[in-house]
This record gives sequence, C-alpha cells and structure tokens, in this order.
Amino acid sequence: MDAVIVEATIAEVGAKGWGGSTIEGIAARAGVGRGTIYRRWPSKTELFQYAATAVTRPVEVQETGSFVDDLYAAVLPIADMLTQPELAALLPSLLVEAANDASIRQTLRTFVAQSRRQAIDAVERARRRGDILQSTNPETLVDMLAGAMVYRRLLLGEVSDATAVRALVRQAVQNCSTVTASEGDS
Repeated sequence: MDAVIVEATIAEVGAKGWGGSTIEGIAARAGVGRGTIYRRWPSKTELFQYAATAVTRPVEVQETGSFVDDLYAAVLPIADMLTQPELAALLPSLLVEAANDASIRQTLRTFVAQSRRQAIDAVERARRRGDILQSTNPETLVDMLAGAMVYRRLLLGEVSDATAVRALVRQAVQNCSTVTASEGDS
C-alpha cells in the first residue's frame, strides 16, 4: 500500500506542482480513501517527506585515495537523483515552494543530506592529504558542483550524465588543487 501511495504522491506533485496537489488528488491516484492517507500522514508535507525518502537511492561512497575519483563518486548520486524522471518532474515546483516554506526547504535538505555530506567528506579528506589548497571551502565546492547540475537540468534541460559530472569534477579539482585534475581518472 505504501508503495502505491508514494508513487501517487510523486505523480500528483509532479503533475500539479506542490500548490496544486492535494491529499484528495493523491488518494484518488492511489485508489485509496483520504482517511487511509491521513491516518499515516497528517499533512501533505509529512506525506511528501516520506515519499521523498522512499524514492531516494542511498549510495555508500568508498574512499579511493584519489581526490578526483572520491569527489566524482560522491557527487554522481546527486546527478543520478536529477535524472530520475519522477524527481526531475517535482523539482521545479518544490524549489519555488521551498523559497517560502521552511518545511519544504527542510525536506529538500534532508533529501540531499547524505550525498552532500559524502561529497563534503571527500573534499575534507583531500584537504587533509594536501591534495587541494587549504583555503578550499568544502561546502562551497560541493554546492558549486550540485548547483551546476541543477542549473543544467532545470534551465538548460540537460542531464548531467557520468561524462558531464566527470568534466565538472575535473574543472573543480583543477581550480582548487595542488595535484593535476587528470590524477585518478580511469
């Protein structure tokens, strides 16, 4: 039952936007009564938080010792999230709502937290090893990479595939590195 409701939630918000979607519409798509949803999730926000978590594909990034490979492996899941059609359909509406709704903003933060943390950890490891300049801000670097992928998806309509992500990482490494950007390329 949960899987059907999650699918209906993602479809409804993707089709109608955050503001246009309702529990009633989600229930109709799922083929269940409103009460079925309200018993588990008292609000649309809580239902969406659950649905967002359910469709997230967590990935454990293994440390390779190569800054390029570590950073690439850490940010690739962010790009993968943006290529999932159901999530890509939701993103524009959610970003608009997140600007004015703290609960949506928090849901989005939670949604990307693991991938973002792993990428920041990769940058911090590289900084400790002396692979990048000590002045490099890990959060800023990761946000720049993620921002570039979101920009490409939402404004250019382009998907950041593995090749595009590798190019973004190489450029980032080149700009803050004490090693060459080609190090670690397979």
